[in-house]
Amino acid sequence: MKILHINGAKCLGGGEFRTIELLKGLISRGHQIYVLCRKNTLLEKELEKNEINYISYHLSLISFFKILKFLNDWKPQIIHIHTGREYFIGIFLGILFDIPVVIHRRLISPLKWSTKIIVNLWKTKIIAVSKIVKNTLIKVNKFKENRIEIVYNAVLPQRFIIDKQRVEKLEKEYKSGDKKIIISVGHLYPTKGHSQLIKVADLIRKKFENFVVLVVGDGDIKERIKLENLISQLKLKNYVKLLGRRDDVIELLTIADCFVLLSYEDPFPGAFIEALHCGVPVIGYNIGGIPEIVSPEVGFLVPPFDICLVAEKIVALLTNETIRKQMALKAKEYAKEKFSFERMVNNVERIYFSLVSMSKHG
Repeated sequence: MKILHINGAKCLGGGEFRTIELLKGLISRGHQIYVLCRKNTLLEKELEKNEINYISYHLSLISFFKILKFLNDWKPQIIHIHTGREYFIGIFLGILFDIPVVIHRRLISPLKWSTKIIVNLWKTKIIAVSKIVKNTLIKVNKFKENRIEIVYNAVLPQRFIIDKQRVEKLEKEYKSGDKKIIISVGHLYPTKGHSQLIKVADLIRKKFENFVVLVVGDGDIKERIKLENLISQLKLKNYVKLLGRRDDVIELLTIADCFVLLSYEDPFPGAFIEALHCGVPVIGYNIGGIPEIVSPEVGFLVPPFDICLVAEKIVALLTNETIRKQMALKAKEYAKEKFSFERMVNNVERIYFSLVSMSKHG
């Protein structure tokens, strides 16, 4: 099947990595793929690095006519749109060339009224990454339930092939003296809750000193400065490290004792799934799509913004090796069963084939 994917993201976040992994899964099954992306972006570089076919564009009439010519010549059978700003134009292109459309919704916020109208006018299916996203689309946007399918994110299995030399180096760097490692992975945006995690570290220090918090991710420079100032203010430079963007996230997770992400506006944070696949117990807020990921056998859910309870749960994990090892063992099995990459690709394929079949007969 010929599938055109559209992702207009300027940055390279979790949604973009999940897009690329889905593309790899589809390509491995023989589908022909092209990606429409913005020119001179990190996503464009990542697509090139992974040898995935793409067409990059500027916001100009020339680019628009170039896209029209490509669609007319290549004749894709499905258009799959991954970013909200491109929903309207992507569906418009579907109408223009009589191509069914899939839109991938990775945000909890409702769609714009204009997008809702054009979705209902065309052969369009919505993939929601979690139940809370689907519920928002039904309750707020008033979409019919049969237009929306939940497909949980998953992670390409090859991601979990670790470099043992890297692991050994990281252990020497961060785990000396049997130091316990708390890791958090997420862009440096306020809603990811990194400032709260820093305050949690301050609370933990009063009960347990032999630990370090590693925060992986880049993003807003203003947010980074704010976090650095908070670390300095609380005198936590020996306890909290901002590592920035890393290409050894899986190795870092491998040496971690627990994973904590205090995000409070996340529809389905993929970093939790990565941590579980690496056998790391997880802690997060009982909000957004996080309760759909975290079960009592693999981690703890805490009421939003209750940093005292977060600190308590972390200390319980760090000081009780039996509980930590039990959760770690169950985490890998749980992730493999509930967040299977094969199942995710199967579900997306099924949606494609059903849309194409409906289009032929409808």
